[in-house]
Amino acid sequence: MSASPLHLAGTCHLFLAIEVGLAIDLQRAQRALQGAGRARLPSVRNPAGLDWSDPPLTLEQDGPSIEVEGHRATTVVQVRIFDFGAVSFCYRFDFDAPIDVLVGLGAALSSHAALLHDGRTRATALLEALGSAIRRPALSAFTEDYVVFAARRISGSSAGPSDEDLARILRAEPGRLGEQEVRDCLSASVSYGPADRAVIDWNAAMLIDEAPEASLDVLEFANVELLEFRALDAQLDAALEEAWGTVSGRAGAAARYRTGHSELKRVAALQMDAALLYEEINNALKLLGDQFLARLYRATSRRMHLDEWERATLRKLETLDSIYAKMADTQAHRRAELLEWIIIALISAEIVFSLVTFLRR
Repeated sequence: MSASPLHLAGTCHLFLAIEVGLAIDLQRAQRALQGAGRARLPSVRNPAGLDWSDPPLTLEQDGPSIEVEGHRATTVVQVRIFDFGAVSFCYRFDFDAPIDVLVGLGAALSSHAALLHDGRTRATALLEALGSAIRRPALSAFTEDYVVFAARRISGSSAGPSDEDLARILRAEPGRLGEQEVRDCLSASVSYGPADRAVIDWNAAMLIDEAPEASLDVLEFANVELLEFRALDAQLDAALEEAWGTVSGRAGAAARYRTGHSELKRVAALQMDAALLYEEINNALKLLGDQFLARLYRATSRRMHLDEWERATLRKLETLDSIYAKMADTQAHRRAELLEWIIIALISAEIVFSLVTFLRR
């Protein structure tokens, strides 16, 4: 008698993060959403109990009528609004299927056009509903999606899925994978008890856990963090290009003299906005009280290369600070030069006036 095929039962989560502004006042946002009647707000803002500096506003909306690989989206979409200007949508797809079906589901959900469109439509509606609760509202062109399989029940094998099965699901690979590829895919793996496991890859993750809620929150936040680092990197690139154009003299001497003060203020504003956003992202979530979640976050950070994004951000902030200092020095030199010319003009005028008065005598 042949063994029954391995089945995993649980929920597949697609996290879609979109930036909608520079910052969001969550208290005003909650009042605006309640007044607009656009969402059902849970009574608890932070059900997982994570140590947020300012817990995101969590709400629920009616889900889209979308089917992916034979799996229909659940009737509810979870929305999380973060105070640093990002919104994360969570689309859920229940599954009870063999490995090959999950491989196809993961591949189809990655950059799914209909879900991306639905997310941007919801983000646009939130922009309108939140109104003045958002500082500098703007729907970013950047999006980040991340697929998480949360398996609560495994049948067909007491040993659970093999390493190659897990790697095939996370890499969305229908064929067999080489040993080196399997090792790389499963290199970021953490577990708390003998029956649970979290395997983190760069584009998807597998949680084998009966209560994965806190782990899902960590993975969702890491996806939002990656989005913010990408958006911040693009803003810093634009700021550096603009500041360098001013410093390098491409605007012309006369134009630089007329607009130097306004350019200096703009660079200072860009520098301040970037630094504040960087601090808000890094201080949003603290995991020191839960060692498992801290290990899970570190593993996720490595796979998403968040440390590299952070180092690049710091380098560009330092470069922008250096350019600002040079611009400030240039402006100070121009003011000193102008003052010298004014003094020379006054002395010359006084000499001429004295000479004219002497000749008249």
